[in-house]
Amino acid sequence: MRKILIASAVFFLVFFYGLVLSQTRVSIIADELEPKNAAGFYDYRGVSNVHTDRGIGSGSAFDVVKAAQEANLDWLFLTDLNQFTSAGAIPDGYHRKTLVMTADEYSYLDSRLLLYEPAKHPNFETLGQSQLFLADLLSQTSAPREDLVVLAHPTKPGFSWNGPYPTGLDGIEVVNLKSAWRKAWDSSKISFLWSAVVYPFNSDLALMRLYDEPQEELDLWDQLSHTRHTIGMAGAEATAKTASVGEVSWKFPSYQTSFSLLSNHVLMRTELTGEADGDRRKILSALTKGEFYVSLDVLGNPKGFTVTAQSGDHTYMMGSRFKRGKDTRIMIHLPSEPMVPFEAALIKDGQHIDSRNAVDSKFDIKEPGVYRILIRVFCGFTLPDGNRWVTWIYTNPFYID
Repeated sequence: MRKILIASAVFFLVFFYGLVLSQTRVSIIADELEPKNAAGFYDYRGVSNVHTDRGIGSGSAFDVVKAAQEANLDWLFLTDLNQFTSAGAIPDGYHRKTLVMTADEYSYLDSRLLLYEPAKHPNFETLGQSQLFLADLLSQTSAPREDLVVLAHPTKPGFSWNGPYPTGLDGIEVVNLKSAWRKAWDSSKISFLWSAVVYPFNSDLALMRLYDEPQEELDLWDQLSHTRHTIGMAGAEATAKTASVGEVSWKFPSYQTSFSLLSNHVLMRTELTGEADGDRRKILSALTKGEFYVSLDVLGNPKGFTVTAQSGDHTYMMGSRFKRGKDTRIMIHLPSEPMVPFEAALIKDGQHIDSRNAVDSKFDIKEPGVYRILIRVFCGFTLPDGNRWVTWIYTNPFYID
């Protein structure tokens, strides 16, 4: 009888804890049916570093596109690794409201490089051909080129760059979901396995509790930005595959879950037209210039967020380089006031120098430097976790001379 009572007590504790987990919301802003763009801007949300069953992913290209549509993505880059044939590929273009584009991911030395182009280059027949092409791109300066070369998961063990960073490297993945979860595993296997327990009840909470600030990547980004224009991008590295570490195996998040967690938001002054080739060029142009920000969308839809720099009569977008005037300032607008403590942090040359906690705020810029903004929120997690600050939005920098 005693054993039955103990078993019943354990069952009900687990049941009620699971019920609490299932009702816990990680969102820090009120949900809106139709989030609106800020006046004068158009915010287009997209994901990159996505793998299908042509490579290391588990789903077909059609499965991935369906997940992107269900996650309400405006654009998507499929980036299967070392592909030298178009077999199994899905045609580029609009699939309902999602613009689907193919980019390339290649092994290069010990690293992985993502190659984005306005128009596709001829398919390479061998890895050697792609290596020669990339070596040529990396030796060039990035300014006059249309190609965009991004270093994937730059600090991932076994895949980090060795030696000086080449002048033709346009950017790095500042946030990579797979790398974040691998670091969580290495940091605390017990915590990681606890998230596996939480996942069936609340996948968003399970994955967010594993997320930590990608400080190594941010430090590298600041280091590179201090010497040249360098974009910071988010990479889903979505595969939706069962993976294992030692004898432990688990299912990585579905494509739709990955797409809902983290994305890149391109800010434009003009709308996309619905014409695929032209819109591809507009998105790539904005990415190349750094006119976008990275958001943990699971915390809340940031549509309506803007950040600009103003100097005299001129307004500058993220990624801009300009000379400082007497009245230079960075202006920030949040879509709504978060329901938790929050701050807009000003980062200059990698150092946190100031902060504000208003929906509309500004920072006066007194000296030259590379400036970017973090929007941080104070999130509460269920037991056994405590409350902690989490970065919701990472903007690309302003280069102020």
